[in-house]
Amino acid sequence: MSSRRGRRPALDLEVEKRLLDAVRAGVPVSDAAPMAGIHPSTVYRWLERAEQEQQRREAGQRARVAEQPFCEFRDRFMRARSEGKAQLVLLVRKAATGGQVVRERVRTVRDPETGERVVQTERDFAQPDWRAAQFLLACLAPETFGRAAQARIEVAPAGGGELPAGGAGRGEGVDRLAARLSKIRADFAAELEEDAGVLEAEVVDGPDD
Repeated sequence: MSSRRGRRPALDLEVEKRLLDAVRAGVPVSDAAPMAGIHPSTVYRWLERAEQEQQRREAGQRARVAEQPFCEFRDRFMRARSEGKAQLVLLVRKAATGGQVVRERVRTVRDPETGERVVQTERDFAQPDWRAAQFLLACLAPETFGRAAQARIEVAPAGGGELPAGGAGRGEGVDRLAARLSKIRADFAAELEEDAGVLEAEVVDGPDD
């Protein structure tokens, strides 16, 4: 490592690869840096210098060549972090939509007409998971689907009109809404279970032997 001021410490390509791979996997810098063999403060210092250089350039000041490596490192770091988030979002989305093969069975049976042996494949598919969908919505649109948004919901009395001044009766209304939402979720889960039974019956066909 050079002691000359303003120069970026030498970073081995393998060290940077280990760091960015860990960041891409969702590991925080406090743990990713030691995994790569460097101190977390070093990573934060490089990112800070890149941010300062970017601000200087946006302000119209002359770019400093010595700071360019920091800017390039920051770009790679931010890209790795974004790629990691995207991968996790895709995993949650796949769980929400379902359709993935969760079990596969292959068996050989004899065709009753020709007498030849035929290979049959039976597959079980994952059902849509509303919990994963709810979690994804709460993360991507917290202002609409997050817990804070649910706490802001105001339910008018059953007979219509405005809620009492000062929020009286508001907690009771929210409790009624929560009960309704729980019932809707339970009914939806029951429907999925019924559909799963039908799908499973349709997947398996042909003689058992």
